[in-house]
Amino acid sequence: MISEFKAGAKICQSVLMRVQRIGTSSNGGTFARGLLEDNSGKIPFITFEAGIVDKMRELDGPTPVMVSGSVDINKFSGEMALQVIIKKLSDIVPEDDITNLLPHGDFDHESYKAQLDRLIKSVLTPGLRLVLDNVFEGETYERFLRNPAGMRLHHAYIGGLLQHSVDVAHLASAMADNIGGVDKDLVIAGALLHDIGKLKEISAAMGFPYTTEGRLLGHISMSAVMVQEAANKARVTGPKLQQLLHIVLSHHGEPEKGSPVACATKEAFIVHYADELDSVMNQFKKTDSKNPWEFNKMLQRYLLTNV
Repeated sequence: MISEFKAGAKICQSVLMRVQRIGTSSNGGTFARGLLEDNSGKIPFITFEAGIVDKMRELDGPTPVMVSGSVDINKFSGEMALQVIIKKLSDIVPEDDITNLLPHGDFDHESYKAQLDRLIKSVLTPGLRLVLDNVFEGETYERFLRNPAGMRLHHAYIGGLLQHSVDVAHLASAMADNIGGVDKDLVIAGALLHDIGKLKEISAAMGFPYTTEGRLLGHISMSAVMVQEAANKARVTGPKLQQLLHIVLSHHGEPEKGSPVACATKEAFIVHYADELDSVMNQFKKTDSKNPWEFNKMLQRYLLTNV
């Protein structure tokens, strides 16, 4: 496991490889840099082997591979962090164990399934309930239970979308109770559906790669389309549907953050801030690092994560 790597160790194991840069070194040779990952953590790698670099040029996105090499201290890192120097790279074969490459969140999956069911049943507004029932059925429901909510930044593990959506709904519901004068059914429906388009944007395949459709359209627009399709199927129209679509389309808060429209209703603001807060809190996940401070790429700052 990557979390157990120590300086000076020789390693040979299956990893998920993300190639970040291929270039030419000062002496004219080639090199490649990137990240190796498994469900215990990640570590940078570098290789100067021309044959390996050529093979990496052919990789299409995150790829499970078998690597051999040594763990060394990266002398160019200000924190003297570890890196893997790859000496050998080979394809995964059927007999290789790659269960260590499927990241799982630290949560009770069955409990969250039950919470999702209770949240859906708590929505009593007929049109909103019909939309929820039409979205969360069949293959869409099964995919929702296992898909990640992100490729790397937050809830990037099996079932992450389920956990994130349920937690956002609970946070938003609590805020609605405290604020008052809020349509709680709209808040819960919007919270559960705000990221539904990620089912089409991010694949649950190894490495959680973005789909072509996802790169072209983005999850916000695809979420709105899925909600509208569910409404059409149930013949739901009117102001409630418009407000639900507004929550979905504005849940990033501002156009500068990717939303087609800015929040303009109480319910939209509540779902936006619940979504943002849950995404931030997910950054404080426990690690095996002995260093209590870790730099967070999503927030671009050091966080005290291990106390």
